[in-house]
Amino acid sequence: MNLTARFGIAAAALAATAVLATAPAYAQTDPTPPARLADLKARADEAVKDRLGQLDTLSGRLNGAGADCGQNADVLGQLGNDRTRLQSLDATIQAETDGRKAVAEYRTIFTDFRIYWLQAPKTHEVVACDRGSKANATLASLKQKIQGRVDEAKAKGYDVANAQAALDDMGTKLASATTSAHQASSSVADLQADKGNQSVLASNFAALFKGRQGLHTAWTDLQGARHDARTAVDDLKNLHKS
Repeated sequence: MNLTARFGIAAAALAATAVLATAPAYAQTDPTPPARLADLKARADEAVKDRLGQLDTLSGRLNGAGADCGQNADVLGQLGNDRTRLQSLDATIQAETDGRKAVAEYRTIFTDFRIYWLQAPKTHEVVACDRGSKANATLASLKQKIQGRVDEAKAKGYDVANAQAALDDMGTKLASATTSAHQASSSVADLQADKGNQSVLASNFAALFKGRQGLHTAWTDLQGARHDARTAVDDLKNLHKS
């Protein structure tokens, strides 16, 4: 496989990490509990089932990431724990006969789990790191192949200063992307539901936003590394044309 084909593979791998630059949506509210106990139970069951479906989706994304920045097992465990606790909570609500207790239990669906406000964006950021890591590995392999061609050209007396400079910059950008993505993933992986504490909720949002910024930086560095690879390949082609 020639360098042009390998470059195409690297471009495809990089495109798969576009999630790094996307912003997750935080769309969930804590609704007012229905007045009638029967209605509350029905609404609670619907809310729990909705969240169980989302947990399955998030777990599937982690399992299908194709790489692991180191937080996949931890977050998968959290999602599994949320599933078990939500099912138990729903069973408790469905068996409840005390209206006041049912209201309090109902509200914990939204404050003690935060599937949409916390677990979803957290998982997206961890998966983004995973995909970025996969793209990074593909680009690193490409860099190694190009370096071999540069070394061959140098041994034949060609001036490869520009190509080598591009590869050196590529290595710097790949290292920076790894650092930024891993820091983002590890900083959000252990965030816990706020349980109605507005200070914790705000802190979680701040951490998730910072993580997104770190992932965007990683995405930018990966794009820069891909550009460096293209520059080095073009320089090698020009060497052989001279």
